[in-house]
Amino acid sequence: MTKLLVLGGGPAGYVAAGRAAQLGAEVTLVEAREIGGTCLNRGCIPTKAMVAGAQRLHAAREAGAFGVQTGAVILDFSAFMARKDAVTAQLRDGVAHLLKARKVEVVAGRAALAGPGRLRLGDGRELAGDAVILASGSEPVRMGLFDWSDPRLMTSDELLAIDHVPESLLIVGGGVIGCEFASVFARLGTAVTVVEMLDQLLPGEDKRTGRTLQQAFKKNGIVVHVKTAVEAAAGSEAGITVSLGGGRELTATRVLVAVGRRPLSAGIGYAEAGVELDARGFVVADETCRTTLGGVFAAGDVAGPPLLAHWAYHQGMIAAENAVTGSALECDRSLVPSCVFSSPEVASCGLTEDAAAAAGVAHEVAQVRFNGNSKAVIEGEPDGFVRIVCELGGGRLLGASLIGPHVTELVHEIALAVHSGLTLADVAATIHAHPTLAETVGEAALGGLGRGVHSL
Repeated sequence: MTKLLVLGGGPAGYVAAGRAAQLGAEVTLVEAREIGGTCLNRGCIPTKAMVAGAQRLHAAREAGAFGVQTGAVILDFSAFMARKDAVTAQLRDGVAHLLKARKVEVVAGRAALAGPGRLRLGDGRELAGDAVILASGSEPVRMGLFDWSDPRLMTSDELLAIDHVPESLLIVGGGVIGCEFASVFARLGTAVTVVEMLDQLLPGEDKRTGRTLQQAFKKNGIVVHVKTAVEAAAGSEAGITVSLGGGRELTATRVLVAVGRRPLSAGIGYAEAGVELDARGFVVADETCRTTLGGVFAAGDVAGPPLLAHWAYHQGMIAAENAVTGSALECDRSLVPSCVFSSPEVASCGLTEDAAAAAGVAHEVAQVRFNGNSKAVIEGEPDGFVRIVCELGGGRLLGASLIGPHVTELVHEIALAVHSGLTLADVAATIHAHPTLAETVGEAALGGLGRGVHSL
């Protein structure tokens, strides 16, 4: 029986442990903090619980437009955050139950890689196995120009534990984390400003998507500064004043620094044992998740971008298969959906329009706006679009960019079509139920073929 050691109990680690156990391995998982890692405890799950609460608050306040009179709508922030914690605890307990049911031994504590097939625990004991999967995750980047002893300065970790709705919030970084928190706190009543150094919000998405989100933010009262660098910060009784390029200053009662995440790879024996790290500290691993040290695999955030839980799930399963069976299955990073739970939502997959143009790939775009979709109008969310990228002549789908209501769900139909090699005609021939938001996908395909029914 193969004995597998897993360092880290986040999405990559617990999925790897569970899959290895399914394959018949004896598995020991070591986790220094909570099972579920960043995603479940300080990332995906708690933030989306806050998104859900903010959406309910917004819907209640907008109910009058639907003829529903609710009276004064009051936010109980303590209850709002308590629900977030309860959801997190329920799902964390669920993961722990799965590991126990699959007979994975979970060791609570810190560990370091001591060599091939060996982990050294904090108390000096060593665990030995046939293979090791490194899944130690990542942490928020803390910019050196800030005084981190000031509790009014926060990363996403601290903001998730805030005990009140701040009067004002300055967000440094207009990426996924910054845009999600901007959307949540704007709906809770905070005056929100986002500062992004690059020329658009969500720099990894198409420029058209970034511009559309910025317009939506402006409509929702969120102030956005792009192409703007942060040069200094100083605390005072009034709040934290941030100095921007061009001599401008902004003051807020709270500041969120959301400029990315860095790998948790230092001080836990990786380099010392012979595992190569890149210049940013990420573990160097090939597409089979093998590192430069024999018998040692890496998965999830510590193995480099994209730092996404679903990518970590995928890597964790591949790493487990290869570690237990000795096979050489490869991760496919060509079609990793990106989902942003901002208001409005943003999603993409495969080759977007900008990416296709940058790579010199001949393509065309089939698009439709949500303002022509019955369900979007019914729901009062008519803003946004679906843009499908395909080969010339309505050929195979290559990818898509979406912004609008529930696009984080809609993107998967397109991802499946790309994965399956379907053409625009295949999607157009698929009957989409009416009235649904999913009709936008079918309508975009019809429009791209010159046969649009509800669009011009």
